[in-house]
Amino acid sequence: MKTPVSLPDVAAETDLRGVALHAVGIRGLRLPVLLHTPAETVQQVIAVADLSVDIDAEQRGAHMSRLVETLYEWASEPRTPAAVKTLLQATRDRLNSRSARLQMQFPYFLQVPAPVTGTPGLLDVEVEWSCRLNNGASYAVSAFVFPAMTLCPCSKAISDYGAHNQRALARIWLQTRDNLPRLPDEYLPLVQKSASSLVYPVLKRPDEKFVTEHSYENPRFVEDVARELALHLSKCEELVWYRVECESIESIHNHNAFAMYESPKRK
Repeated sequence: MKTPVSLPDVAAETDLRGVALHAVGIRGLRLPVLLHTPAETVQQVIAVADLSVDIDAEQRGAHMSRLVETLYEWASEPRTPAAVKTLLQATRDRLNSRSARLQMQFPYFLQVPAPVTGTPGLLDVEVEWSCRLNNGASYAVSAFVFPAMTLCPCSKAISDYGAHNQRALARIWLQTRDNLPRLPDEYLPLVQKSASSLVYPVLKRPDEKFVTEHSYENPRFVEDVARELALHLSKCEELVWYRVECESIESIHNHNAFAMYESPKRK
């Protein structure tokens, strides 16, 4: 029986096929992560992470367990989004690689009070970070999915009573000049200004009346929402690139409607 000291390290064997691999790693690891928020609180999220490194042509495999260990160690204390760069540096150094990549998805909760009564509620926003560290150069794209509401301008114009309305998904992808990931807190007000209405976790009767009437007074096609979001984001000097999309979960069709805009890269 082989002792731990004598066990072969098969992943460290030499490979003779001459093919370097751009990404080798783990996919779909679930783990709790503690995040420092812009509201100066700490929020625990349950993240799903992919973590990988490049390997040279002569290296047979990567030591996958080290990737899991590095993620666990990084997630053991509260982190800011900027600390993702330290995770990538630690991953690259631990596996003696030139580059490291992280894909992380998690639901993030924003405090959204009801519009009239102020009844507290938690709105869940889907967040995805796509980050890469290659030698000394870093890259990060943040993506958010905000639930919102659209009320059809055409339906309002042609109908004697009411107008069809529905829940919609406002999606934002963005890259900042510092190439660090972001949280969605500062972008929720832009969605609120662009859609017919936000959706709210808790509504009392005065709140429901307000949302119904406010959305009726602010009809939006998906095209309107996409354009409004694009204009708001164009004023954010910290962005070098962004993409927006509004998808309406149509209440009178068995299909959805969507509109998308992608900005050119800024210098």
